[in-house]
Amino acid sequence: MKKIIIAIAFLFAIAFANAQTSTELKTLIKQSFSYFPRIQELQKASETSELRLGLARSNYYPVISGNGSYTYITPLSKVNTQGGELVFQPNNNYDFNLSLTQPIWDFGKTNAQIAKAKTDLLSATTNIEHAKAQVAAQVANVYYSMIYLKKAITVEDSLLSFLRENRRIVESRIKRGDALQIDLTNIQSNIDLEENHKVDFVNSFQKQKALLDYTTGVSTEPTSGDFDFPAFSEAPVFDYAKQNNFDLLLANQHTIASEMDLKYSENSRFPLLNFVGGTGYKNGYQPSIQPLIFNYLVGVRLSIPIYAAGKTTQNIQISRKNVEASQLALKTTENNLRKDLAQVQSDLTSNQDRIKNSDAQVRYAREALVLTESRYKQGVVTHLDLLNATSNLQRIMLNQIQYQYQLCAARIEQARLLGWKYWAE
Repeated sequence: MKKIIIAIAFLFAIAFANAQTSTELKTLIKQSFSYFPRIQELQKASETSELRLGLARSNYYPVISGNGSYTYITPLSKVNTQGGELVFQPNNNYDFNLSLTQPIWDFGKTNAQIAKAKTDLLSATTNIEHAKAQVAAQVANVYYSMIYLKKAITVEDSLLSFLRENRRIVESRIKRGDALQIDLTNIQSNIDLEENHKVDFVNSFQKQKALLDYTTGVSTEPTSGDFDFPAFSEAPVFDYAKQNNFDLLLANQHTIASEMDLKYSENSRFPLLNFVGGTGYKNGYQPSIQPLIFNYLVGVRLSIPIYAAGKTTQNIQISRKNVEASQLALKTTENNLRKDLAQVQSDLTSNQDRIKNSDAQVRYAREALVLTESRYKQGVVTHLDLLNATSNLQRIMLNQIQYQYQLCAARIEQARLLGWKYWAE
């Protein structure tokens, strides 16, 4: 059994050697994109933003309407002339026409609306990518936590196998009178303790499996046994994050949208010039006022805002405050990103150091176990000493795989902060 424990310790010590991106993990992440409802919800929001962009552009186009009206008037205006009575309009008035309004110049109002709609569409797209990064990080964390728990269960199984074998040896020695009942009691107590540890690991593993099913719709387990999440090495970390971090991108896009709102509010003080035209049939034309006569009109309409009870000024002030708030939010997001990247870098460095130190600890604990087992066979040490040496090796092995998992989790968090789409590479 000692050889099994030593082999597992060696396997864990090289778990990061030649790390490569897991194809299995990529498949699970892409599966989550098509399954997770939140991403589908954001895709619908993006489609809505695209429609709003088309709506903003429609302000450039003419508006054509069909109109019809009937009006009965009495009494009528009349004038007596030498030729008889002159009636200026009929009792029954009909008017059927098509009218057209075409914007000519709106001092940038429509341009501001379109620019904001484009920014909103870009934000909707960024929101989708942001959600994908969040889901990908969640899937990756669950995936590697399952690997960690499988490794921990393997260590527990090896230790339990060792303890049970020694229990049989002690039972035989008790029958021969070479061992005490307290030795068997100590071994059984250790077996019960490790059985409970294993139950905890198995329970956690099943919970992580359910969480993987929740995010991907697939009930599966990792076939890989390595913490093979790749380390980022494409560019300086903060420079890459400033260009790709999704929170920073969204904050910047929100600032641009606020600036477009301000521009629209400021332009609402200016006039609006429209081309107007119409054609149709109506009665009431002299000298014969009853027949419907074809008519048309063309012209321009200039609308100048004069007084709005301070609403325009208030809207401008509100928009300016929103721009200032967005700019401050952008700075806050950038500062938080800088802080989070520094913290995750500290996690990366500390876990790399722990793994390096644990390699030596595993080696020393393994040598101590070999020596203790040899001395136990010679009758120099007690069975309790052998159990302590075995438990010490198991504790160090579990610590080592925990450091490896923590390093892997730190890499996943760094990738999320960077906006690195590792699943697409």
